[in-house]
Amino acid sequence: MEEEMKIVELKEVTKVYELPRGSVKALDNVSVSIESGEFVSVMGPSGSGKTTLLNIIGCLDVPTYGRVVIGGENISGLSDDRLTALRRDKIGFVFQQFNLIPTLTALENIQYPMRLRGARDYEERSRWLLNAVGLDEQLAENRPNELSGGEQQRVAIARALANEPDIILADEPTGNLDSKTSKSIMELLRATNERGKTVIVVTHDAQVAAYTSRTLRMIDGQVQE
Repeated sequence: MEEEMKIVELKEVTKVYELPRGSVKALDNVSVSIESGEFVSVMGPSGSGKTTLLNIIGCLDVPTYGRVVIGGENISGLSDDRLTALRRDKIGFVFQQFNLIPTLTALENIQYPMRLRGARDYEERSRWLLNAVGLDEQLAENRPNELSGGEQQRVAIARALANEPDIILADEPTGNLDSKTSKSIMELLRATNERGKTVIVVTHDAQVAAYTSRTLRMIDGQVQE
């Protein structure tokens, strides 16, 4: 029964990047499990492997060695199409730089993952999400460059929630925001977690980590709890 509750499981995972200056080991024999519904922060100095860990959990990257199971599915050997479907259906991303599509409105950015999936209720759900993340309806037709940093991040969170994913991954979600906006974004992520979603946040900020119930600390590509 305990196995069934694990939504993320890494077993002896190593990630090596081959660069012009030589091999770089970003993750070094990492084993970690995260249960469904946990709110986890990942902390550590720059270059410690935090983003690499998040990218592997998010199926944006694959390990050089080791086993990664996401939502009960071993990602090793999966085709690109299957990895894409796994990311689309089970994982929502909140990036530090927002990564909104500049030519789309706020509402269209939220709708984008639903339309990729072929959802029919994307119009109604996108407006519900806009309201759920505390954005005024008047901002729906604004493009990203017409929104503040905090507003863009709220759109990014709404987009991450669009397909009701089991896992929300947030890489430094408050890194570009002032303290007041950072607090509101973390309260939004906490509310998301309280609705049963697994939330994993990479951060340098102890105040951000204080919102979570568990902290993984990374040093030189290894995880310490």
